[in-house]
Amino acid sequence: MKTRWQTGLGGVLLALMASGSLAAEEGGLQGRPPWMQPQVVKASVAIKMTADQQAVFREAVGGFLDGLTTEYVSMMKQQKDDIPRRIKQARSRHARKMDRKMRAVLDDRQYDRYQTYRKLLLASTDVMVNPPGRRGRRG
Repeated sequence: MKTRWQTGLGGVLLALMASGSLAAEEGGLQGRPPWMQPQVVKASVAIKMTADQQAVFREAVGGFLDGLTTEYVSMMKQQKDDIPRRIKQARSRHARKMDRKMRAVLDDRQYDRYQTYRKLLLASTDVMVNPPGRRGRRG
């Protein structure tokens, strides 16, 4: 039997995969996917990347989001135990991959601005990792 967070998270991820946009549950994403939240977009522009850097950026962020979504769907299909903890671990692992790719193409000042972007992106994906109704609980 699916719990409320599994049903909510499954719906969010399916909307992301199907349409490229997320329906906001309880006002969490304001109808926009994590990477399109206004503060996240603003932070990405602030990095001031070249066209080549932007290509790596798109690939790295896309890999992060695709990897996170794929792992969640796999966990749901396999009915893994403790999905919130496992998805947090997956998010950290995919974020480290994204960091390595970006560290290789950005100078120090850009990388500092990227870290601001990263923090905002991870915060905006928190609804995927820690759905409404589960925040503040330990699982």
